Amino acid sequence: MHAVPKGSWKEYLEFLDKSPYSLQMLTSNLAPDSMLQNPQSAKVENLGYTLFPFQQKILEKIGGDTLVIGLPTGLGKTYIAGAFIARESVLRGCACRVLFLTPSVPLGIQQTLFARKMLGLSEAYFISGNLHPEKRKALRVWNAGFAVTTPQTFYNDVLAQFSTEIGAAKRHDDPVEDLARRLKAKGFKFPYDLVVADECHGYIGETDGYSILLAAKAAGAKILALSATPQLHAPQRLKELKKIFEKVESFSMEEPEIKAHMPERVIGMIALDPPPKLLSVYYQLSNVVKTYEAKAKGRYGPQHARGFCNRHPLCILLISLRMMRSRLVEDGASSVLRYGSWKLSELNRPLKELDGKTIHEFYREATKISFNHKLTAALKILEGERFKKAIVFVESVEAAKQLGGVLHGKRGMDDVAVLVGKGGMAMEQQASALLQFREKASILVCTSIGEEGLDIPSADIEIWIDPPSNPKKWIQRFGRILRQSEGKKVAKTYALITRKTHEQNKLLRVKSKVEKVYGFTQQLAEEKLPEAIPKNQKTLTQFL
Repeated sequence: MHAVPKGSWKEYLEFLDKSPYSLQMLTSNLAPDSMLQNPQSAKVENLGYTLFPFQQKILEKIGGDTLVIGLPTGLGKTYIAGAFIARESVLRGCACRVLFLTPSVPLGIQQTLFARKMLGLSEAYFISGNLHPEKRKALRVWNAGFAVTTPQTFYNDVLAQFSTEIGAAKRHDDPVEDLARRLKAKGFKFPYDLVVADECHGYIGETDGYSILLAAKAAGAKILALSATPQLHAPQRLKELKKIFEKVESFSMEEPEIKAHMPERVIGMIALDPPPKLLSVYYQLSNVVKTYEAKAKGRYGPQHARGFCNRHPLCILLISLRMMRSRLVEDGASSVLRYGSWKLSELNRPLKELDGKTIHEFYREATKISFNHKLTAALKILEGERFKKAIVFVESVEAAKQLGGVLHGKRGMDDVAVLVGKGGMAMEQQASALLQFREKASILVCTSIGEEGLDIPSADIEIWIDPPSNPKKWIQRFGRILRQSEGKKVAKTYALITRKTHEQNKLLRVKSKVEKVYGFTQQLAEEKLPEAIPKNQKTLTQFL
């Protein structure tokens, strides 16, 4: 067996698997280790925290079945949910049975740890889909009094046998009443009194999450659902959810009581001069993209030139070329190093504009001169800023791995967590990386998976290697540094922009949409990079 190269991605994954943050260690502690003979209950005796006044007001508005929307990540949705469970324990005068739904394994682990530490529920369990169904059945896991799980896992074990009844109810004008009748005829009782659905914006239609909410409502369980996004105001989505929820409470970060608990929001835009060869490759790729847009338009119609169709090989190639051109400057040259599109004949044809060289050849030369101008800039910021926690957002998995590898070489693996999706890490390793950042590491490098509802600890600064592509991404990224903390007066984000490309227009366009859709404002100021890396430290190119 070959030795793992020092600093490699494989070495980092092995580090996670053997570290105190490994999911195997966590799930062995968070899942039941013996059969739960009888249904258990959970009662919160004392909260391990105090709500802010604005959080207390939100809690007071939760009554009946309530949907809370527009409360961004960073403003304590989990803390409100915990206080809701504690309040219900008091109101009922007895312990409750609680089902806590989360969209992902990493978030599920976090919520279970939160319940154990902050709610004092030592027998809160995370029921993972990674635990074999037969094992779950043998352990009688749904007897747990506080069960955290993903919708799919709970649905498969408890509700899948009633899929016909649930499907029929969804087609009824009053699905809750219809399902209540059908489930009663089957002798089914929903096993939990309270249901908390975190990050619930996808819970409509044929989803497992929506089926669970319908069944819980039909059985008389009390439901609290929370989402950071206000997009639930979309007419069809809201219509579906109003069949379940008696109250829909919408909040804005611009409300005075909420705004008072947030630091000032500042975006420091740093415009970088791209290496000349890289800029030439960008422009020549733009010409190739235009050629393929014309081909798609001529063959399939104007709408196919927009790059959204994934049914035709030509359209798929157009999407790939567009992505490669964008990533080349948004995530830096090295992020597209392994793209299969480089084999395309148009990229390997000599061009007089490139001194008789091909686009591919010119790209190779550009990476030798400057491997990745974006990652080099991010390193300078991290070395020139003082912080306890920093988050670096990057779009491509490849760029995240590259930056993570360099930082591991500089600071050690313990101090730098890397979180990627899209097949780059197993779910177990994602959860481990997140816990590593929470417990030990001072830097988190992550792709868009870090935007998606995960309870990431408060950071002092944030770096956007690329501009967010839409308002939802923007607001989710910003939420990572909005938490108020001692001495923190400014939530600072650095946005890296490549000059003479589309990036600045993209940043300003999405910023405008964020302000329109969310009412979320922030200052934008042009800044310069900190002083250069000291000479006794290796550059990015030397590392890679």
